[in-house]
Amino acid sequence: MRGVWVALALAAAIGGRVDAQSVGPARRPKPAFRFSPEAGLGIRALWTESVAAKQERVACLGASVRNDTVFVSRILALQPDQADSMSIASESSVERCGPPEWAGTLHTHVALYTAELPSTRFSAQDRGVMLRWYQRWRSDGVFCVVYSARDAHCEADGVVGGMRRTPPTMAR
Repeated sequence: MRGVWVALALAAAIGGRVDAQSVGPARRPKPAFRFSPEAGLGIRALWTESVAAKQERVACLGASVRNDTVFVSRILALQPDQADSMSIASESSVERCGPPEWAGTLHTHVALYTAELPSTRFSAQDRGVMLRWYQRWRSDGVFCVVYSARDAHCEADGVVGGMRRTPPTMAR
């Protein structure tokens, strides 16, 4: 994937901790993520359902970028039909969660990675889904993985130091 990725965290809407990492060798400023109360409640419900089912869940993210901040306004939980063993229907999420209505996807990690915690980062399979999303929509995207009732890791492409860059070009 081309472009600069910015690692961010689920914000105050669900009361989570900040999970940010440096970006590039110059340590460019990181944009903030803000979640509306509606999005926060939807994410919390998705997490609760995911834990109860002991399966991952996925949702579309409605987001906009203003200055150096990504505003997530809403989510749309997708049904886990035609899903893999972890109940993530990646192909349907790629098709359903595109612009202009949606800016990317969010999914849960519930399987334990350590004795106490699921993976707090995107897996190689997650990155593959993100790449397919970019190839399909040829647009900057917003992606989150929720790994507890209060915490997530989010990334946004195209927001660097408060400036929107042009969408990435993908090799065919």
